[in-house]
Amino acid sequence: MEKRSRMECVLVFRRIYDAPIERLWRAWTDPAELGRWYLAGDDHVIHFAEVDLRVGGRFRVSFGQPGKTPYIETNRYTEIVRPTRLAWEGELTVDGRQVPGGAASVVELIDLGGGRTELVLTNTGDEDLWRHREGWIPCLNSLDRLLAAADAAASP
Repeated sequence: MEKRSRMECVLVFRRIYDAPIERLWRAWTDPAELGRWYLAGDDHVIHFAEVDLRVGGRFRVSFGQPGKTPYIETNRYTEIVRPTRLAWEGELTVDGRQVPGGAASVVELIDLGGGRTELVLTNTGDEDLWRHREGWIPCLNSLDRLLAAADAAASP
């Protein structure tokens, strides 16, 4: 039987936030902040978020729907350039079994001035990568809400 080759795919997400670059950096690198928005769905909850911010260090997040077995995402940092770039490789498990479609990810933060920052998130993986879209879109929407709430709280 002939072995089927795998195709490499790339997903790129771009968003502009009305928040300074340091604020976005903190959202991605502080475990308390990460634990407030790193959700793959509006109906998900975070069980824990851990960050060891160093090359070779890991960040882990456990999340899922209430009452169901949570997912555990485990990522190893491959590059850290404060406050503009984070790169990692990761995998997702549930019940101790790896979910297909692991990926390499890069977050780039671009200071646009005036307290605005562009976020570019790039995922690279095999053809199962398209499934990541289903998680990243609600995740980035949750980041939007976190930053908007912080902005509203800071306003007089």
